[in-house]
Amino acid sequence: MISLSLPSSPAKIPLPSPKPTNHPSRQKPPSSTTFKPQSSSLNSLKESLIHHLNVGHLQKAISTLDQMSQQGTSPDLITYSLLLKSCIRSHNYQLGHLVHHRLTRSGLELDSVILNSLISLYSKCGDWQQAHEIFETMGNKRDLVSWSALISCYANNEKEFEAIRAFLDMLECGFYPNEYCFTGVFRACSNKENISLGEIIFGFLLKTGYFESDLCVGCALIDMFAKGNDDLESAYKVFARMPERNVVTWTLMITRFQQLGFSRDAVVLFLDMVLSGYVPDKFTLSGVVSACAEMGSLSLGRQFHCLVMKSRLDLDVCVGCSLVDMYVKCVPDGSVDDARKVFDRMPVHNVMSWTAIITGYVQRGGCDREAIELFLKMVQGQVKPNHFTFSSVLKACANLSDIWLGEQVYALVVKMRLASINCVGNSLISMYSRCGNMENARKAFDVLFEKNLVSYNTIVNAYAKSLNSEEAFELFNEIEDTGTGVDAFTY
Repeated sequence: MISLSLPSSPAKIPLPSPKPTNHPSRQKPPSSTTFKPQSSSLNSLKESLIHHLNVGHLQKAISTLDQMSQQGTSPDLITYSLLLKSCIRSHNYQLGHLVHHRLTRSGLELDSVILNSLISLYSKCGDWQQAHEIFETMGNKRDLVSWSALISCYANNEKEFEAIRAFLDMLECGFYPNEYCFTGVFRACSNKENISLGEIIFGFLLKTGYFESDLCVGCALIDMFAKGNDDLESAYKVFARMPERNVVTWTLMITRFQQLGFSRDAVVLFLDMVLSGYVPDKFTLSGVVSACAEMGSLSLGRQFHCLVMKSRLDLDVCVGCSLVDMYVKCVPDGSVDDARKVFDRMPVHNVMSWTAIITGYVQRGGCDREAIELFLKMVQGQVKPNHFTFSSVLKACANLSDIWLGEQVYALVVKMRLASINCVGNSLISMYSRCGNMENARKAFDVLFEKNLVSYNTIVNAYAKSLNSEEAFELFNEIEDTGTGVDAFTY
């Protein structure tokens, strides 16, 4: 458990003196030896471009930019900065790339503000390599914003080691981290490999004041303790000490309780949230409905369904998926009628909603044909199945002992490169073994990238049922050799 007090040895991470950040003055386009006043038409074009940016008409802004180029003029850095920020804000990364291309051809000397915006642009679209290259070219133009943008870029793109290294490099360069740097590095430490370093940086954070004042830092810390170490006690201490909370922080804490198996605590926390005057959003309601599903409490789930309808969120796909899952898990007679009603009312379906209802039909038993029919509708509707969808559909094929249909589904699995994922492979092993094809069942087992206990249990059970005790015992010994461990089902 992590104590929320100053570390006894803060020297593990040196506290550098704050370094003043000097923003170089914006560079203007080189003027010619003879001054030529801009024509009224060019001034009008520039005003038009800025107007389009302010109201969010990016395409019209780019068209105006083209007109300016045709008339022999070019926007200044301020205008380009507005263009880039508009592209980032609207998630129009393709236009952002176009603006970057225009910038490189403009001949302007780029300042730190423009370069920082470019790092953010490529971070948002997932191109962390390009963001890194831009950062490397900045030299002495790097400021605290540059470092925080790079750290966030790495953290958001699952480059945890690079994010932590950038944070430490920043300290060595004499920069004092801001809240964005801390948020990024704590996100990078939200795993079992880096949690110990995150705890050290947490001790550093307590000296800065950001822990008491910034919601984003608090949320990142909650995630770090919950995800990195399954430490809900420390996560809740962070939550309890936050001087201000919003719907996001409440939802995060409720969701982490639910995901780590403390569903009753999640429901209690939800009630505290409502009594504190906060209005739950779709993510909060989705989390608390999922908690009811894990508890198997149909009566409580129905009450939250009423709240969902009162909040007019019953048609939302995220909430709908949780409701479908709740009714599938909680209805005592195994009926999927209530789940199907929720599903049919949803105006839009995604892979999550399709998978939830398909899985419900398979889990009920005796509804495998209906599950396969839903799967076909899903594919015909151009919704791409994921590994959980395929796992349920292959289970349906196994229950029906329909090897022909199962192999058709498997061909799609191979095409989508999902055959080596455990849940898919385990269902495939079960399907082949139930259809009496142990050769293909073994092949499905062998291609699994990482075999878990379920994988071993499935194939051992298949060999045992086919009376092939030699292969079964050989695999049993392999389980012990790999250190996977065994359970009652294995024996």
